[in-house]
Amino acid sequence: MTNQLSQGLLFSLTLFVIACNPKETRVVAPLRADTIAFEKKFCVADTICAIFDVTVPQISGGDSTVTAAVNHSVQSFVRSTVGAGESPSFTVAMDSAAAQMISAFKQSRIDIPDIPMGYSMEIKGATPMLTTKVATMYVDGYSFMGGAHPNPFTTVVSYDLLQGGKALSITSMVADTNAVRPLLEAAYKEAKGMKPEEKITDLLYPELQQLPMPANVAVLPEGLIFFYNAYEVAPYAVGPAEIVLTWEQLGALADRKKWLDTN
Repeated sequence: MTNQLSQGLLFSLTLFVIACNPKETRVVAPLRADTIAFEKKFCVADTICAIFDVTVPQISGGDSTVTAAVNHSVQSFVRSTVGAGESPSFTVAMDSAAAQMISAFKQSRIDIPDIPMGYSMEIKGATPMLTTKVATMYVDGYSFMGGAHPNPFTTVVSYDLLQGGKALSITSMVADTNAVRPLLEAAYKEAKGMKPEEKITDLLYPELQQLPMPANVAVLPEGLIFFYNAYEVAPYAVGPAEIVLTWEQLGALADRKKWLDTN
């Protein structure tokens, strides 16, 4: 993720709701992007530790029902990622997940005392876009509980704040996915150091004849982000790919005014 995205953007948007009497105005709490953090650590040596470090993005203000729906969606993803239960309290769920990971780490040290590696569950979340129309949430992290390599994962989702906090589908952001595909394939090949004339299928799984749309597509101030996780379309060695197609590149294929606050 770019530095801009990894740090997230915190800003306020003042909303005004006109009451039945047009002379009266009720000021609604401004929209704000924040994070909540959970951290636990257990070490058997200076460099052999079990680390649970999770930062979750959340929004507040505006319509509380809508922001609650967005936060619940993000927290549900984090719960499933860290293996947390369905405790009513998200904080309790994170504490429980951290305790379980540390307990598993301690048991691994009993079973294999000389193993030189620790355990890790690290998640960094941010809100790279927040307007009165849309909130984009980015959750990036990796886990390692033994094995050949860490398991990276990223999810990026945009939520329609004018439609109850519903997650946006790719078809609501892009007018024609088939028309977007050539732009996406060119950007993917460039990201992987391929020449324009080289075949993208040389990188993809054999059963894929073209680059599919990724599971993660979202709105950013500068355009749309398309994120391919490791293993999604190619072997682990190929790695993930983060592609941003600007509004200018997309042209009539995506309507920036639909999501950005414009005067």
